[in-house]
Amino acid sequence: MPEPVPSAPPRPTAPEPGASPEARHGSGMLRRFGALYWLTGLGLLGLRARLEEHSAENVRAAAEQGPVVYVMHTRSLLDWLAVNRVLNQRRLPLPRYSTGVRTFWLQPLVEALRSAWARLRARLRDGPLPDAIESGWLARAVAAGMPALVFLTAARSPWRPRVRAGEEAVHALLQAQSDGARPVQLVPVVVVWHRGAGQNRTEAERFVLGSSDEPGPLLKLWTVLSGGGSAVVQAGRALDLKQLLERFPEDPPRRQARAAHIALRRYLYREQHTIRGPQIRPYRWTRRLVLQSPEVRQLVRVEAARTGRPPAAVERKVEGTLDAIAARMSFPFVRFADHFCRFLFTRIYEGVDMRPEDAERLRQAVRAGTPIVVPCHRSHLDYILISWVFYQHDLAIPHVCAGDNLAFWPLGPVLRRVGGFFIKRSFKGETVFPVVFERYLRQLIRDGFPIEFYPEGARSRTGKLLPARHGVLGMVLDAAAGGRSDQEVTFVPMAICYEQIAEEGSYARELAGEAKRKEDVGQVVRAGRVFGKRFGRVFLRVGEPLPAHAVFAEAGAPWRELGEDQRRRALQRAGAQIMSRVADSLVVLPTGLVAAGLLAQSRSGLRRAALQARCQRLLAFLQRRGALMADPDLGGSRAFDGALQRFTREGYVKILAGDDGEPLVEVVPDKRITLEYYKNGLLHAFAPASLLALLVRAELARGLPLDRAALHVGLLELIRLLRLEFVFDPDLDDGALCAGAEADLLAAGALAAGPDGALHAGQREALVELAELTRNFVESYHLVLAVADGPGPRSPARDLPRRAQAAAQPRVGADDHLRRPEALSIVNLQNAARVWVEEGLIDGATGELRQPERAAAVRERLHRLLL
Repeated sequence: MPEPVPSAPPRPTAPEPGASPEARHGSGMLRRFGALYWLTGLGLLGLRARLEEHSAENVRAAAEQGPVVYVMHTRSLLDWLAVNRVLNQRRLPLPRYSTGVRTFWLQPLVEALRSAWARLRARLRDGPLPDAIESGWLARAVAAGMPALVFLTAARSPWRPRVRAGEEAVHALLQAQSDGARPVQLVPVVVVWHRGAGQNRTEAERFVLGSSDEPGPLLKLWTVLSGGGSAVVQAGRALDLKQLLERFPEDPPRRQARAAHIALRRYLYREQHTIRGPQIRPYRWTRRLVLQSPEVRQLVRVEAARTGRPPAAVERKVEGTLDAIAARMSFPFVRFADHFCRFLFTRIYEGVDMRPEDAERLRQAVRAGTPIVVPCHRSHLDYILISWVFYQHDLAIPHVCAGDNLAFWPLGPVLRRVGGFFIKRSFKGETVFPVVFERYLRQLIRDGFPIEFYPEGARSRTGKLLPARHGVLGMVLDAAAGGRSDQEVTFVPMAICYEQIAEEGSYARELAGEAKRKEDVGQVVRAGRVFGKRFGRVFLRVGEPLPAHAVFAEAGAPWRELGEDQRRRALQRAGAQIMSRVADSLVVLPTGLVAAGLLAQSRSGLRRAALQARCQRLLAFLQRRGALMADPDLGGSRAFDGALQRFTREGYVKILAGDDGEPLVEVVPDKRITLEYYKNGLLHAFAPASLLALLVRAELARGLPLDRAALHVGLLELIRLLRLEFVFDPDLDDGALCAGAEADLLAAGALAAGPDGALHAGQREALVELAELTRNFVESYHLVLAVADGPGPRSPARDLPRRAQAAAQPRVGADDHLRRPEALSIVNLQNAARVWVEEGLIDGATGELRQPERAAAVRERLHRLLL
C-alpha cells in the first residue's frame, strides 16, 4: 500500500493585536501617539527633549551585550514620555513593559479600540491578567530578550496606580538573569527638566512638595514648566547584572536584590549629578559652616591675641573677607548668561570644538566624585568659555577660582553669579585671607562642586605653558586628604587653544616693557571692540585625569604627615604632572605652525614655497610625536593659506614680489613678538630636540666630533637652566629625555647615525631650523648675564630685565649673540634673572655677579650656542 502523504503542518496564525501579554499589560512605549497625547498638551511638554549621542551609544552598546532594561528613579508619566520621545528619535529599543504605567489612552484611536477589544476577549477567555512581577512573567520575558523599564520608587501621589516596590522589580530582574543565557543590561536613565542644582528643603517643604529625587505633583509640574519644556535625557553606561551578582554570590536572593537596588540608586544619582551638580545651599548656610569651623574659630582667637583687637572686630573682618571671596551661584542668571555667551562666542569665533571623548572624560570625573578642572590660562575669556562649554555639553558648571583683580563692579558680581570666587595674587603678609579662603575651598570640595582653577596662576603672555604654582594645588590636596572616603577628587587637565588670541595686542605691549594695566570698567567697555573681528576657532581638549589618591601614593607617607620638604617635592611633582598632561593635550593649529615656520630663522623673510616646505617638515615632526591636530588636512594648502592670510591681514607679515617673481614672505620686525606667542603654543613638543640641535650645531661649527655622552650632559644642563621656560614630563628620567630628543633629531634627518651607532651631521637645513626655534631664549639668558657684568649703576636683580631691555634695544640684529627682537621679551628676561639668582651667579639685592669665573664660563657656553 502506498504510504500516506503527510498532511502539511497548520499555518501559524498571527497573534491577535493586543492579545500578547505585553500588549495586555498596556505599559509599553509607543512608536505613534493618538489625539489625547496632543490635546492634553503632553506632546508639547516633551517636544524639546533630547538624548545626546554619548547616551545613545551607551544604549546601543548595552543592546549588543544582552537584554536592555532601562532603570529610572521615581515613577513619572512626564519623564516616561520624554524617554519614549528620545528613544523614538534615535531609533533605539523601546521597552515593551514599564512598571506602573498605562498607555492605552495615549494610542491612536483605531489602535486603542482594537487593542481594547482584544484585551476584553482575552479576559473573557483566560480570566484576569496575572501580575507581571508576582507571576514571574516579567522575569521570563526579560530573560527571553524583551526590553523593559522599571522605576525604583513610587511617586508621591495617592491617586496614581501603585508601583511595585523597587526591590521587587529588581528581584524579578535577578530571576531573569538566572534564567537567561545573556547578561541583563541595566541602563540608568535620568530626565532633567531644569538644569539648576536642587535646593535643600525644610521638612515641611519636603512633606508638601517632595524632594528633588521624589517630587510631588506640584513640584514636578513646576520643574517641567520652569525648565521651558526642554528635557535632557541621559543614559549612563549599562550595569551588567551578571557581573553585579558576582560581587556577592553567597547572599540570598532578597539581599542580592537589595544590594542591586542600592547600586542602581547610586548610579542614577551619579548620572543626575553630572548634569545638575550637588544641591546648592543658601549662601547663609555655607557662610555659617565656614565661619563656625574649628579652623576659622581658632583664627579669630589667634588674631585677637596677636593684634589686641576684640574678638567681635576680628570676626567682622573674617566675615568681610569671606564675603569678598565667595561665589553666589544663581541658575536663573546662568541661563541668562548662556544666551549672552552663545551670542559672544558665535560672533567672535568660528566655532568652539570639544570632542565627545573629552566630554566623556569630564563626565567620568564627575561620576567618580569631585572633578578639579585645571586648564592652561590664555585669556580672560577662559573663565566664561569653559563654563559655557560645560553647560552646552550638559555638565554641571564649575565654581571658578579667579584673581581678585576681576572682582570690580560690574564684572565681579556677574562672575560670582556664574560660580566665580576670588583669590588674592599673593598671600604675603596676610594672616586672615589664607585661612578663610582654604576653609571655603574645602567646603566647596566637600559638597562635591566641580572646581576650576588655573595652576599657572596667571594668563600666559608668551603662549608657553607656565610652571604650576602650588598654593591652590596644595589646598585642594589638603581638602582631598581630609575628605570623605567615598569621594574621589580628580584633577582634570584641560588645554585651551585659540587660533587667534583676543588680547594679543596688550600682550605684545606688556612683553615690550609696558606696565600691565589694572582691570577696570573702562577695559570692559573697550573689550566691546572684539565684536568687530573674527578670531578663528577655539579647541578644548581634556588630558589624562590625575586622581588625588595617585598623588598621595607617590608621596611616600600619609599626606598630613609629610614634612615641609617632602610636601614641596610632592607638590612640584604633582604640578609638573598636571602641566605635562595639559601640554600633551594642546592642539596643533595652522597659526602656530606657520608662526613656527616664520620664526625658525633670524632673518626677516623667506620665499613662500620654502616657508610651506618648512611647515610641512615641522608638521611631520609633530605627527611623529603624536601631537593632536586641529584639522586632519592641516598639511594642506588651505590651512597654510588661511593662516598666512590671517597674519597678512593683521599686519604681522608682508607678501612681496621676489626677484624671480616668486612671492616672498617678510616678517614685520616689531611683530615678531606677537608671532612668537603662536609659535610658543607648539614649543613644548620641540623643546628637547631643539635644545639638542643647538648643542649639535655648536659642536659642528667648532669642527668637533659629536660625542653622544657630552651632548646628553650639555642637554640636561641646558634644560636645568631653562627650567622656567618649558614643561617636561616628570615621569621621564634623564636618560629617556635625552634618548627621545636624539631620536627626534634622527627621525627629522637633522642627525645621522653610522653603522657603529656614532652620531654624524645630518641635513643642515633640518638641524638649523630646529635649533632656531629656541635660540631667542638662549639670547635672553645670555643678555641678562652680560648686563649684570657690564658697567652702569647697580640695582636689585628685579631691575635687571628692564635694564637689559633698554641697553639691548639699539643693538638687536647688530650683534651675533642678539639677533632676535623677541629675545627682549620682559617675561624671558625676568625668568633669566630669577634663574641666575637661584643659581648663585647674580646677587639678588645688588644685581652684581657673585661668582665671576663661573658666570663667565656659563656665559661662554651660551655664547657658543649663538654663533
